[in-house]
Amino acid sequence: MAETLKVMTRGRGADLVLLHGWGMHSGIWGSAADALARKYRLHLVDLPGHGINRHIPLPRDLVQVTELIMPAVPPAAWMGWSLGGLIAMSAALRHSERVKKLILVGATPSFSRQPDWDCGVGEDARRTFARGLENDFENTLEQFFLQTFGPRWSGEALQRLGGQAPALTVPGKQNLLAGLELLYGNNLIPALNRCKMPALFLGGTRDRTVMPESFERAAGLMPNAEAALIRGAGHAPFITHEDTFLDIIRGFLA
Repeated sequence: MAETLKVMTRGRGADLVLLHGWGMHSGIWGSAADALARKYRLHLVDLPGHGINRHIPLPRDLVQVTELIMPAVPPAAWMGWSLGGLIAMSAALRHSERVKKLILVGATPSFSRQPDWDCGVGEDARRTFARGLENDFENTLEQFFLQTFGPRWSGEALQRLGGQAPALTVPGKQNLLAGLELLYGNNLIPALNRCKMPALFLGGTRDRTVMPESFERAAGLMPNAEAALIRGAGHAPFITHEDTFLDIIRGFLA
């Protein structure tokens, strides 16, 4: 029998599930979560292999990860960042009656390039990153943090994660590699039109991890979705442009 994930619950109000991105934990939401907890009951999920659930290995199968999370959270709106957004889409496809709304931050239905989806990462870049994790772990993670958060905000991200260097804050190498397989090994584009709930793809115009144009394109694949771009924001707008981010989230959830 699979071990049940621990979930941190904060705040009062309508239920909102938060899923962090690759290599992180729920602490990354920081003051944005503090603000949302004043109006919503947050369910902060640390993925298997991460944070308070780091003792549970991260499956390399998206369905397995999804099914580990479902018993741990109530019916709710879901907000996922990056890899967390991909998992949120999987939950919506498999359990539409329990996912009331979807907020997908810096996320797309396929992080890999597909024949009909040129917004994803190519195979050469994916292999280079995976080799970097295997052969030069610390430097590869430092470069990832700089790309994700930028020089100005990398320190803030590390502080939220509770470490002094990326290699000290993230899960072990095997969980990171499993996360990469989840991130790049799944294509939800063909199924996305089955997601009928209201959805928001939210990103930044300067995202260097996900092509900004992918958010509008992804929203067009769902019958009840919209997209919003925050000017000047990168891959983590809830850190760099928190006030604008919160205004958009509150408006969508209202």
